[in-house]
Amino acid sequence: MAPTRLHLAVLDCDTPVPNVLPKRGLYSDVFETLLRDAALKTRGLAKLKLDFSNYDSVQGKLPTSEDLHHIDGIIITGSAAAAYDAEPWIKSLTDFVKNIYISHPHIKLFGSCFGHQLICNALFSTPFEPVVSRDPKGYELGVHPIKLTTAFLTRFGSVTSNASSPKELRLQFVHADHVVVHTLPEGFHSIGRSKHCALQGIWKKGRVLTYQGHAEFDRFINGETIKAFRRPEWSDQYLADALKAVDADDDAIWAAGVMLRFFLERMESRRTGSRVSF
Repeated sequence: MAPTRLHLAVLDCDTPVPNVLPKRGLYSDVFETLLRDAALKTRGLAKLKLDFSNYDSVQGKLPTSEDLHHIDGIIITGSAAAAYDAEPWIKSLTDFVKNIYISHPHIKLFGSCFGHQLICNALFSTPFEPVVSRDPKGYELGVHPIKLTTAFLTRFGSVTSNASSPKELRLQFVHADHVVVHTLPEGFHSIGRSKHCALQGIWKKGRVLTYQGHAEFDRFINGETIKAFRRPEWSDQYLADALKAVDADDDAIWAAGVMLRFFLERMESRRTGSRVSF
């Protein structure tokens, strides 16, 4: 049997901070590096072939109708922007997500941080009930554990890289907005919660997966991002504590492996007619 192949489109929603960009490239490059590494390290995925396309969504570049025939999954990156900002590119991206979800059920949607918030905004908000807002608790910074839900653990298993707490997923964080949804629609599940943030992502089998955290960020990327994002109200001690929290072990490879397994859920190859299931 020929190796399974995935074509993933990464929608860049921002440019990495100046100290990160020359060393790691765009966020689409960072995701590609992470997922190729995860494929090699995730059981059953070593022969998975990955193709990537990237689009500068801030400049209004999104996959065309022709492109969508060849795409299996879409990744929406993080951003310093807010999902509720009235920028034309954010409105276009929100409409694009709605269209993908409604009209292209073979394409999976994944979002990280801003991407998580934008997907939730696109799928769950109404003009009278927005679901994305500023978190009154302030920023969540550094590595923190997510207590995973039973539904998510049942589907994807325990966090094998977290030997001491296999029901918790440790990710890097840098966000001040959050998603508040009191009741998720049928078929959607929360992936879990942290002490700071009640909804750390959503999952619907074969359709949508989001992380509030950054599986694609390591110590270097998040440390430099937090330093560049420093706000006037942050004291020196607050910044030092945040950078200390960044310098901790995480479960990024496991989380990326879950992303790949999600992109393969219920996937029917339109090229070979074969079905892949996990």
